Amino acid sequence: ALTPLDVERKLRSLVNDLSQAQTALRQARDLEVDARHEYDRAKRRALLSEKSPKVTRGGYTVAEQSAWVDDQCGDLKFSADKATVVREAAQDRLRVLLAQGEIVRSLGASVRQAYDMAGVGS
Repeated sequence: ALTPLDVERKLRSLVNDLSQAQTALRQARDLEVDARHEYDRAKRRALLSEKSPKVTRGGYTVAEQSAWVDDQCGDLKFSADKATVVREAAQDRLRVLLAQGEIVRSLGASVRQAYDMAGVGS
């Protein structure tokens, strides 16, 4: 059985968890942007490098050139994709905490009503 004090403790805990989740999401977004820009810069460098296959009639195709560029930047693409997954997980965590807050708030209303009906509340 929950008491109003239990509900208040849980809400305070959720407030702290929400603050931490917001900070984690902000950091994940920053890391994602940094990783994406690093990957984009590396792609441009690879495409413009002397070693890059040059597209010509009877020579390399655009698809072959793109594949070569992608191969040169594979690790950075993986890092950027990973950063996106981390950001999405941080967003999911924040959504879960918000939903938990709504549930605890609803439980709090029920607990208050039960205590008031029992003559124990304020």
